[in-house]
Amino acid sequence: MFVMHHYPMSVFWDRNRELSKIRESVGKGAFGYVTGRRRIGKTALLTKACEELGGLYHQAVEGAPPQQLLHLSEEFRERLPIFREVVPKTWGEFFGLLSREKLPKLLVFDEFPYWVDGDPTLPSHLQKWIDHTLPKTDSLILVSGSSQGMLYSQFLKQSSPLYGRASVPIHLAPLSFQWFCRAMEYPAENPSSFERYSLVGGVPHYWKLLPKTSLLEQADQLYFEPSAILSEEPKNLVQDERITGTIPKAILDLVGRGVSKPSELAARLGTPQGNLSRPLAMLLELGLIHRELPFGESSRTTKKVLYSIQDPSLSFYYGTVLPLRDRWQTLSAEKKGGALNRHASHQWEIECRRMVPGSARYWEGDIEIDLIAYQEEEKKYLVAECKWQELSLAQEKNLEENLQNRFSKTALGKKLANVTFKIFSKKDVSTLATQAKDWKI
Repeated sequence: MFVMHHYPMSVFWDRNRELSKIRESVGKGAFGYVTGRRRIGKTALLTKACEELGGLYHQAVEGAPPQQLLHLSEEFRERLPIFREVVPKTWGEFFGLLSREKLPKLLVFDEFPYWVDGDPTLPSHLQKWIDHTLPKTDSLILVSGSSQGMLYSQFLKQSSPLYGRASVPIHLAPLSFQWFCRAMEYPAENPSSFERYSLVGGVPHYWKLLPKTSLLEQADQLYFEPSAILSEEPKNLVQDERITGTIPKAILDLVGRGVSKPSELAARLGTPQGNLSRPLAMLLELGLIHRELPFGESSRTTKKVLYSIQDPSLSFYYGTVLPLRDRWQTLSAEKKGGALNRHASHQWEIECRRMVPGSARYWEGDIEIDLIAYQEEEKKYLVAECKWQELSLAQEKNLEENLQNRFSKTALGKKLANVTFKIFSKKDVSTLATQAKDWKI
């Protein structure tokens, strides 16, 4: 029987900024929410904060309100004695009882959307309690949940009872390649570390699943083998976000396969481009796709736009796993390696733009430039190409000359002065990982 060996890791990484925000907000009678994609570490952050601050944490369950309130009362009765005497029958009764107790500094309701599913009147009861009772306490109340869309609808839509009540919004973004290397004990200067990162991205839960094997075996075990751990994860993510209908799911599939222009998406889907506005807006809000404008342009000055999936694991699933899954086991090791290299190359370009502040792609006609950024301190523009290759000095010089020639043919190239050209290759992995914010040419 095959035994999967995993890398040694700590339980908790980074999130110091978010923890500081929670610490600063206790003692003020405040309310907030924690959001972020599935498996990003919301529960880990909240339980860590409760341990540190002596908070009270409860994770909701799916079900009817009487069952949910019973679970809640059973967990609270040790710290809040009133729940030993009474089990509330309604949410209104629960908040009435809560008002009669001295609350801990931090109170966390995780998987909050499950409660709202069970009783849509809950946000109104919570809003009343926040307005009239919470200011009299020194507690911070935080809610969280796997469905970002549900939480956004509760706090960002004017029609919601909870609109404007959250003074402590916390959004958890994926962790960086640098943190991945620290957690996994990978050398940041080694290109193979980035190739492994490109399979799982900045989602800590996925890091725990990485077997201590070769890159190819990692891809096999995570995505391609029967019952592979992450083979259904994107479907679960879509389900958690309550994405319904064929168009949003088809957009994810097409964008993941490289269809990036709105006109191309509409043509592939056989629908007018205007019909894509709402599903595209929803996918953008949830962070599942990314919208790019050419460097130096805004939505007021250009109609050019490209869509992409930036998240490494989602990009790998839609761009590599889905197209190759049925025949993956029949491919040679060389062809599998080629597919993994193409994915890493795509992610390298995205990572370079992420790590160079203010950078963006630029495209004009049939010319595309991977990265352009204005560097304030040097008063220079950086124009770069991102190549996932080991390059000799001669190869790098040729690529740089070609880049300079292509850029000079664009309208932007004729307009900008004081431009520096650069080729980002595998040798730059460590520099980008450790000095991204201080990158200078």
